[in-house]
Amino acid sequence: MKLLLIRHGQSSNNVLTAAGHAFAGRSADPLLTALGRTQARRLAQAFADGLLPRPQVLLCSPMVRAVQTSVPVSEELDVPVELLTDAYEVGGLYGGPPSAPVAERGAGASALREVNERVVVPVDVDDDGWYDKGEYVEAPAQAQGRGFALFADLERRFHADDRVVGLICHEWIIQYLLRASMGAASVQGAPDPWVTMLNTATAHLETGLPAPEPYEGAGETVIHWINRFDHLPPDEQTH
Repeated sequence: MKLLLIRHGQSSNNVLTAAGHAFAGRSADPLLTALGRTQARRLAQAFADGLLPRPQVLLCSPMVRAVQTSVPVSEELDVPVELLTDAYEVGGLYGGPPSAPVAERGAGASALREVNERVVVPVDVDDDGWYDKGEYVEAPAQAQGRGFALFADLERRFHADDRVVGLICHEWIIQYLLRASMGAASVQGAPDPWVTMLNTATAHLETGLPAPEPYEGAGETVIHWINRFDHLPPDEQTH
């Protein structure tokens, strides 16, 4: 499997977090900022220029900021965008602070198609939304289990596939996908050390490679890079 993990562009929540206000004014399903949309276009241009490997399969979290990021990318790649409902960000979809979460359902099928007409919505997602866990905040150990299961599902689907698979998702769930590729689970699920992924940064890994010869120093899984953001000029690099 050739997997390109892509973080979404800057969201309104990212701006709040950078200003030290992680939950004051927080949105359960925030939109991209104007800069976030610019970052998404820069990412698409990186594929056009050959700076990054071009995915032939494009997958995406159902959170709106990820779907918005997919718009210029899917246009450049000329591929559909398959939503993976298990690729949402760690913690889940909820309003309010974690100590008093408010249930949210997320964007429904019609709304998601309005964001990107290339979106392929799972058959079990209707116009009432995709998230059905109610007033619930996912714990790290639960998120780790979801991330490992998601990675295993990707491996099952694309193990013998030579195409590059792009997945637009979120910084925290990327922690667990990378750890799954390394078999590095934690008892509590805490992603430590943390791997920084700037907005629209990529991580590229490849699994199922031929077994190495003795002392060759290579494995059957190779992480080619993490947190690559050279498609962005310095004044557009955000976290």
